[in-house]
Amino acid sequence: MDDAGGNILVSLGRLRIGDLAAVEGIASDSYKICVSTLMQSLAQYSAAIIQLPPADAALLRSGLDSARLFFHQRGYDSGEVVRSKDDSREWCKTSGYYADPQMWQEMYDYRPGIAVTVREHNGAMELPPSGLPDIFSVLGKVCRDILDAISFSLNLRTCVFTEILDNVPLRSQEVSSSVLSACCHSRPSFEGAQQHRVASPDNGRLLMFSEQEQQIDKSLLTLVKSDRSGLYIKDLHGRWILVDGDLGPHDIVVYPGLALYQETAGYVNPAVHKTEAGNLQGCRFGRCSLAFKLTPRSVARLSGSEMGAAGHGDETQFQVPIPVTDFMQTHHSTDQLFPKNDESSSQAEQDGKLLSPSLCYAPYA
Repeated sequence: MDDAGGNILVSLGRLRIGDLAAVEGIASDSYKICVSTLMQSLAQYSAAIIQLPPADAALLRSGLDSARLFFHQRGYDSGEVVRSKDDSREWCKTSGYYADPQMWQEMYDYRPGIAVTVREHNGAMELPPSGLPDIFSVLGKVCRDILDAISFSLNLRTCVFTEILDNVPLRSQEVSSSVLSACCHSRPSFEGAQQHRVASPDNGRLLMFSEQEQQIDKSLLTLVKSDRSGLYIKDLHGRWILVDGDLGPHDIVVYPGLALYQETAGYVNPAVHKTEAGNLQGCRFGRCSLAFKLTPRSVARLSGSEMGAAGHGDETQFQVPIPVTDFMQTHHSTDQLFPKNDESSSQAEQDGKLLSPSLCYAPYA
C-alpha cells in the first residue's frame, strides 16, 4: 500500500524496550513473542520501531531541540572541519563539529573518552548540544538489550556480543568506539553544498542521497530519532520503505549494520538506507536527528564462529576472524552481501503471516 506521497506503507515491528529486557530464569511467552516480532521485522524490512519509556523519550526530544538550536545559531565557512563519509581512517576518533558539504550535512559527535572542548565561533563561546552524555547512556543500554534479544533468537550465549563491546563503564584512558551524533541535513543557512541540491520536477522535494549514494552503517546497531520523517530503508524485495513516517513521540528506529552481519555470519542483514529531507520550504532548521551507533571496540575481532557452535551454517567468508580496525577501514560492496537472502527471505515471509508485527506493541501509560 502507498500513501498520498507515493511512499510504501508497511507495518514494522513495534516493541516496548521494557518487554525486550532479559530477566533471569525461563523466558516468558511474551518475551518470546517480542523477540520473534523483532527478528521478523529485521528480516523483512531491516528495521524495527522501539518504544522508549516516557522519561527517556522526553530526554531525546530535549536533545533534538538543543541540536536544532545549536546548528541554527552557527554559521559555516569553508575553513571549518570537513570530513567525507568515505574517510574511514578516523572512524573511532571523531568528536565535536564537522561538516560534509557534498552531502549537505553537519554533525556534532559525542564520544566518551574524548574531552568535550568549548570552542569560540564567530566571537562567541560555542557550547555543544545539551544532554548528549545522558542520551548516550540511555541509547547504549537500549542497544545492548536488543543485542541480547537477537542472541536469544539465534541460540547464542548472552555474553557473545558483550565480549566485542566497550567496557561499561569505560576504564581509565579508554575511548568509546560507539558514538552519538547530532545531525542536521539541508539547513538553509548551510551554504557549503548548494550545488548538490537535486529538486524533483513533480513536487520540488529535496533529495539528500541519490540511488548511487545509498549507505550501510558499519556499526552493530544504529538507533535514530528525527524531527522530520525521511529515513528510507530497502526491504527484502529491494523496495525503498519510509520507516519513520508514523513514529509516535516515544518511538525510535533501530536498524542493523555490517558489524552485526559479520558477527552473525550473515544471518542478520545490514540495512541499506538513504535520507530524503523532504519539502523544507519555509523551514529555517533543516532536518535534525540524533543517531546512536553501537560499534565494536577497536581491539576486538569479528568472527562468525559462535554461530557455527550454535548449530548455524558458517560460510567460508565468516570463518576467518577480522580485526575491527581492519573491518572498519575496508570498503564493502553491497553486491558482496546477503548470501542467504533467497532462503531466509522466504521463511521470513511465511513467519510474518503467522505473527502480526504489532502484537508486542502496547503504548506506555
